[in-house]
Amino acid sequence: MRRIEVYEVDNERKVSTLALTLLRVGVGSILMAHGWQKLMDIPHHVSAFAGLGIPNPKLAVYLAILGELFGGLGLTLGALTPLAALGVVLTMGSAIYFAHRSNGLFAQGGGWEYPITLLLVALFFVAHGAGPLSVDGLVAAARHRGLRGRHRHDVAATTRP
Repeated sequence: MRRIEVYEVDNERKVSTLALTLLRVGVGSILMAHGWQKLMDIPHHVSAFAGLGIPNPKLAVYLAILGELFGGLGLTLGALTPLAALGVVLTMGSAIYFAHRSNGLFAQGGGWEYPITLLLVALFFVAHGAGPLSVDGLVAAARHRGLRGRHRHDVAATTRP
């Protein structure tokens, strides 16, 4: 049996971290672009949502902007990632239900393959977080360092006579 060397594990971890980061930033950027597009022409999108039979289309457009623009921003930065990704999941779920479900699978015919892909990627980030190369990762690392330092101080203080 072949022994796995430490440097192999570290390289695999680096590649996984890079792939996770690229996925998060790429999908987040795409979502931000879609949210920005809606923000730049709200009346058009309200009309389009109304034409699809979406209830309260003006509110729905603002919720879509919130989910896509700000959810995408949260994903891109890796900030409050589970919450940002949940907004994306809800937005894409609504898009599938109201705009794409009756059009079949394929995007060519207005189907739901694109929004379901975004939904599933976002669901991954709801469950697993952003990864180490993110704002969330930096905050967690700083918190961990602070707790570790505080723990050493507490142990030293309690062992003194």
